[in-house]
Amino acid sequence: MLFHSATFLISVSGLIALYWLTPWHRARLALLFGASLVFYGWRHWPSVFLLLASITVNYTLGRLLERHRVKGLLALGVTLNLSLLLYFKYARFLIDQLILGGAQLGLELHVPRPDAWAPLGISFFTFQVVAYLVDVYRKELPAERSVLVFAVFKSFFAQLVAGPIVRGKDFLPQLHRRLPFDAEKLSRGAWLVLTGLFLKVGVADVIGDYVDFGWSDPASLGINNAWLVVYGYAAQLLADFWGYSTMAVGLGLCFGLVLPVNFENPYGSDSLREFWRRWHITLSVWLRDYLYISLGGNRGVSKTRAAFNRLLTMALGGLWHGPGWNFILWGFLHGVWMDLELVTEKSRARWPKWLGVLITFHVVVFLWIPFRAPSMGALGVLISRLFTAPWDINTPTQTAVMTFGFLALQKPLFGLVRADRPGSLRPWVVLVLAALMVWLLLAYGNARADFIYYVF
Repeated sequence: MLFHSATFLISVSGLIALYWLTPWHRARLALLFGASLVFYGWRHWPSVFLLLASITVNYTLGRLLERHRVKGLLALGVTLNLSLLLYFKYARFLIDQLILGGAQLGLELHVPRPDAWAPLGISFFTFQVVAYLVDVYRKELPAERSVLVFAVFKSFFAQLVAGPIVRGKDFLPQLHRRLPFDAEKLSRGAWLVLTGLFLKVGVADVIGDYVDFGWSDPASLGINNAWLVVYGYAAQLLADFWGYSTMAVGLGLCFGLVLPVNFENPYGSDSLREFWRRWHITLSVWLRDYLYISLGGNRGVSKTRAAFNRLLTMALGGLWHGPGWNFILWGFLHGVWMDLELVTEKSRARWPKWLGVLITFHVVVFLWIPFRAPSMGALGVLISRLFTAPWDINTPTQTAVMTFGFLALQKPLFGLVRADRPGSLRPWVVLVLAALMVWLLLAYGNARADFIYYVF
């Protein structure tokens, strides 16, 4: 069920009321688990059975790992989870590449291809449970003994489909105690749900209409409109995913549960490494703790090996986003630029901060092109239009103003959205801003089908 749909917002409002009216802790957990299954299966109910199987298997593996700390058992658990991800998300892509490679060699391969669908959120909940198993193996987290608590940890609807990727050591302890009603948390949560909704419907979806139009026929774009499509996608993607993450954190607070913040003014970073400490923070931390460090990181290895580890980590991080060479290219180029930053670190230290921010922002924006490109051919066409196309006199003023206004005001906007902090806004300010947001949504909102990261 979509976060920004009227059906969801009405349903979740009733769920919140029922949750706090329920006096028993286990009944509250059962309510959250049942509601999560309903919300998750709303679009494709067979996916629920995969989720239930994953809960059962990983709960059992966690208990076994705590009793028998054996690498082979951990490898089995990681392999099982990644195999599901590989089958549902990447098998079709890999088979297509195999058939294409065979054709290049003059071979006609007949390999059965799986259905072209993947359960919503499989990338997110796979990474979540792999981290859980590794943490249990490392003795950083005791295996969860309650099946119900583990089921809620694995399925909680606010973060199930598109994150943030919740760590067991942060979330599981919150599920072990009956939380007292906290009006402040509830009001802060409602504020975040509202602001996230505004970012999604009032900003991302409005800009996204023009971005989609531009990518539908990039060869027709003039140089100014080509750049507007590029800048527009940077604004759309931030507003869309930041909006989702903000709603997720807000929904958690409405139930008294604290989820990790996933964004912190990423386009204000003065290096790509800093960008990844601010963009999709929970994924960045996961890649660092469970992939980069496992590969050897940068401690006790040569500079060449450390550079390779970064390249491989970022390339695999790109592949995590989707089965396509454009995602691999996007991740690989991020790794290349991060290595270049380390080589030039001393000289860059003498630059003014604004110059580092300006360069990093445009590197990120330019690298979003392969991330968004529907094909490698369209990628080449749009890049050529950025530098060789004639000027187009027809530029949509509303889209341009919203895009550049949003990008220019992102820092104060982050401060405003982070009004979840106690005392950060006066009540009358919250009411006025809430009324303004509702009016803007009703007047200019243009809800699209999905959040962008639903497909990842």
